Amino acid sequence: GNSAKMVARRRMALAMVAMVLGLATALETELCGDAICGTYGVKPSFDDSNRPPSQQVLGRATWTVFHTFAVYLPDTMGDVEVKMFQNLINSAGSLYPGKGGEIVNEILNNDVFKKEIQSIKNREDGMLVAWKLHNAVTAAVKPDAVPFPEALGIKPSMFDLLNKPDSNHVQLENLNIAMKKQIIDALTSRWKATDGLINKHWSQRDLLNLPPDRTMLGRAFWTYLHTTSVYLPHNPTTQQIEAFKSLFDAVYHIFPCPVCRGHFRLFYPDAVLQKEHEDIKSKHDAIMFSWKIHNIVTADGINRDEWPDRTMYPKDMHFNVSQFLIPSPHAEEDQMKLKICPTKTETCLDKDTRFEVIADVESRWKIEGGIDQPLKDDSPAACDPPKEGQKVLKMEMYIMGKCPWCAKAMEKIADSIKCDYTCSYQGQELTARLDFNVHMVGLNNGTWEQPWLKAIHGPSELVGERLELCARQHYAKNYEYVKFFHCMDENVSVIPIRAPECAKKHNMDLDLLVSCANMEGETLVATSYGYASWMGIDITPTFVLNGKKHVLGLPSNFSDIVCEQLATTSTTLAETSLYSGGSLRMASGSEKRDLVVTGVAVGFITMVVMGAALVVMRLRTTKDVERQALLP
Repeated sequence: GNSAKMVARRRMALAMVAMVLGLATALETELCGDAICGTYGVKPSFDDSNRPPSQQVLGRATWTVFHTFAVYLPDTMGDVEVKMFQNLINSAGSLYPGKGGEIVNEILNNDVFKKEIQSIKNREDGMLVAWKLHNAVTAAVKPDAVPFPEALGIKPSMFDLLNKPDSNHVQLENLNIAMKKQIIDALTSRWKATDGLINKHWSQRDLLNLPPDRTMLGRAFWTYLHTTSVYLPHNPTTQQIEAFKSLFDAVYHIFPCPVCRGHFRLFYPDAVLQKEHEDIKSKHDAIMFSWKIHNIVTADGINRDEWPDRTMYPKDMHFNVSQFLIPSPHAEEDQMKLKICPTKTETCLDKDTRFEVIADVESRWKIEGGIDQPLKDDSPAACDPPKEGQKVLKMEMYIMGKCPWCAKAMEKIADSIKCDYTCSYQGQELTARLDFNVHMVGLNNGTWEQPWLKAIHGPSELVGERLELCARQHYAKNYEYVKFFHCMDENVSVIPIRAPECAKKHNMDLDLLVSCANMEGETLVATSYGYASWMGIDITPTFVLNGKKHVLGLPSNFSDIVCEQLATTSTTLAETSLYSGGSLRMASGSEKRDLVVTGVAVGFITMVVMGAALVVMRLRTTKDVERQALLP
């Protein structure tokens, strides 16, 4: 009775989690069974090393770290090496963000599995623990997925540590010799390169289900380290702090790349660094220590001419390589220290500069509103599907509701936002079906499910963004909502007071917009903020054309840039997966929802006219136009 209902509820919850959790993706394969030909999915529109990781990217990185560490463990392990690997595996339970972390934590606290982790003595034990954890997570979020390796034919329920009695689980001590060998061989083929962790610049290697090389492992570890740091609570528990600090000790003792580990062992014992490691107490401490460690590694590569084109992060703060060169004859005096000083010096940051670094790191690695969200911000259908052979021009515009230069950009393009987009390129008239969308940029200090939104230009901007996204939601046909945006933007200083006038001017139901803003607006804005953050956008206005070309602001030759992209990168739907299915879906006869509205019940907030307008408005406090990633 009750037990069955609880299991059913858990199954439903986990099914929902499966949509937003990337931990199981590395087990997906194509039609080649256990062969290492599976892929991680389609190539992202942007290089995912330069924007906050999604659930899938973080999951992929986590498994890359765990499995690669495991397969390169020494055959015979000392007590310290065993402890370091145990800490690495257990760190996911304390550090992995969102609902995925809750699932992993519950699995790691299974009594039988805890004993198996504690019983690790050698490399094969470590590999089997990582294997069981991976299959257990997969069983939790994808109950019908075939466990790895497929040839074993083990039922998914045998790994369901969350819902099945322990007696029905795979227990490592009960694996026979032949089965254990088959598992170890499959894991070795998947995760260990025959020639070791050297750099091989294989085409699209990061996207393929191949044994990681040195670069791929390094990127995966930085992703795990930085992402777990930015998602820590502001006041972490002692367990979370110790789990985070243990990651650096694991690098010192068991990092699979011997060259990387050798360099780490040269600088990690530095007295200043060790004191800073010991003093990690908060989320900001964790972020700053990871930032310093990463810059030390980058500085060494620059100093050895291995990475001559790289810089210290953040690029626009112009830190010197010498501030992060450890070891060096005067490292104790010359290195950047993490303590807060009253004023900024060459070796110490003041409070404001420290916060600026933290903000940049967070914007690089953290999605506004958290990692558990759809990361999809499509409007309803605007146009009929393109005709056969007709090209599609995808144009995304990222704005803030009261950004003056966003308003100027909207004024320039509004008349051209039509289902059939036409332009001239090199004397040739071109036409395409336009797939246009507008996304908002802002901060969410809560979660996607429970947002705590902060618009950069104040509360009135947030009200305006709710109304505008509701116009996008209910008046998408033929991009009618663009007229509402344009009208509101005619005087951004009084947004949202112009809403009644603009709704009337363009025959829109104000009661409908207000009701939507009150009931759905918060979710619409949170979804848009999250998507823009995930896409790495922190400058407005920004245009992204065909998922590839970034255009900042609105240059005088914007039309030429758009037309060039139409000519060179636009394709038909049959030729590409670019089409998102959003604004070009076949519109049904009743896209709008009928809402019973009993009057306009929203307080519009008046805001004073903004000061001097800038060409671009930054979401974060930094001014680096192209914001470089922390280098892998």
